[in-house]
Amino acid sequence: MFLKPYRPKSSAALKGSDSKKFRQRVEAAFPHVSVDQLVPAKAAVTQVKILTHGGVQSMVYCVDKLPLFFELDGGQLVPTLYTLWIVPDILPYFTTHEGVLPKLTNGADLMLPGVVPLGVGLSMYGHFKKGQLMAVNLTNNKSAVGVGQLARSSDELYMCGGHGVAIKMLHLFGDKLWSHEPSLVQQIPLVKTKALSGEDFPALGSETERRKTASPATPAPVTFATVAQTEELETETAALTLESQEAPESDEEAVEEASPELILKNAFLSALKNHGKKLPLPLLTSNFYRLYVVTEATEQIDLKKTRYKKLSNFLAEMVDQGFIVVREESKGVDKITSVDLEHPEVVNFITDVKASEANGAASETPLFHSELKEMYIVTDVTAAFFTKLNYKRGEGIPAGQIKKIVREYVSKHGLLHPLTKLVRPDDTLIELYGNREVSLSEMCSLITSKMEHSYQMCSGKDTSGKPLIQMSLATRSGNKKVTLVSNIEAYGIILAEFIKLCKQGAAASTSVVKLPHQKHEQLQIQGNQVRFVHTLLTETYKVPPKCILGLELAKDGKKNKKK
Repeated sequence: MFLKPYRPKSSAALKGSDSKKFRQRVEAAFPHVSVDQLVPAKAAVTQVKILTHGGVQSMVYCVDKLPLFFELDGGQLVPTLYTLWIVPDILPYFTTHEGVLPKLTNGADLMLPGVVPLGVGLSMYGHFKKGQLMAVNLTNNKSAVGVGQLARSSDELYMCGGHGVAIKMLHLFGDKLWSHEPSLVQQIPLVKTKALSGEDFPALGSETERRKTASPATPAPVTFATVAQTEELETETAALTLESQEAPESDEEAVEEASPELILKNAFLSALKNHGKKLPLPLLTSNFYRLYVVTEATEQIDLKKTRYKKLSNFLAEMVDQGFIVVREESKGVDKITSVDLEHPEVVNFITDVKASEANGAASETPLFHSELKEMYIVTDVTAAFFTKLNYKRGEGIPAGQIKKIVREYVSKHGLLHPLTKLVRPDDTLIELYGNREVSLSEMCSLITSKMEHSYQMCSGKDTSGKPLIQMSLATRSGNKKVTLVSNIEAYGIILAEFIKLCKQGAAASTSVVKLPHQKHEQLQIQGNQVRFVHTLLTETYKVPPKCILGLELAKDGKKNKKK
């Protein structure tokens, strides 16, 4: 429904009474969810009327600019992915394999062979009615990646013998509704599923099996569960496992495991182990703690509950133990200048791989805007036409470029009639759609009808046809030099993340400047940061150096050494 671009017709903020009515609609549609979690009483609710690519009118409701609901025919409210990420159990789930997601983003519905049943018999697909709203998640991640309607009832799905459509998809991660407000787009939260172990499959006749069978407190087998029910099942299973385990040898060991000092030290060692080689030294101690240590902690760190009380006291001890070297650049400004990754404690420290992966996935911020692009694939029938314009068979061409390519071909071969403005076909076009004169738009339609239609998730890493990034120097009040950077957004770079990297790496004030008589914005960075920006773009964002202008304005080596 939202894979192709839609056109907003109007947008209006709901007044107090209308906002209250909308809250009542949400509460009536989803009575098992607290409406305050999704639509707080004082939140700004916006109603956006849209016209989909297929000509269907719909309504999208944004809460504080974030699209949380859209309407189907008849006024039924459907939660978006953002809603499902805030309140995961607002809808029941069907689970599919990770490899199915690219097919869904290409426009396919979720087919029954891709659904992972959680039981046997008539209950293997739950007990749902036809047309019921369903969320879709993956075997390796509980978070929703799509929303749709059940194509058949659960009983009918069982009788299909594993064939046919299970869910008609309405909204997917990466589609136009997900990117409705580009500045607020979020990645899929990583909520890993519980891995099964040997303890989940006790041998028949074993003591564990007999105890589980005889225990009246053991829950009945769950054949299909929502996210909330799955979490309850995991909690109960963990409780049974803990009962079967031996108690700790002593209370002192249990206290030591929960020690705030130990949690802090392990997070510090994990930060050095996982990020030590990539640290942008010199690095502010506060940034090191906030960006690297806190994200590696297995539990929340409260410095006031440790014996150090302050970060400076903890880092001073780490300096004494030889882990890091800290230099005071000015009063109250401390920077880490070097780290010892060969320190025995760092070398021998074993990180919790699962925890570090989960934290990394949760804290990792995307560098580029993701966009689902409509593509047309060059087929055997159209290869003769496109090969003359340096396109290969099987190559994908964005839908927006087809008309440009057609115009280029017609102009190059002089096929446009000056009076009728119709295209006179040459031998290649005759083989393609016959010997008749057509308009440019009709020619585009005829060519695309013989191509394979597809979608592709694209990011800013594609540099073809994009303007060059321009770096320049300017002088502001007080003869202070600033570095100006233009055309970054054309490469899909998320400005907020780029600004954060500039502030951390260059330790310089960075802001967005809107210049008069220009559509695009510029980045303004304090000082001559040309070399730093060039390095950041080429190494972190992998922008080819040929796409960047202005490196000659960078400070030379002598000046950098004196500084």
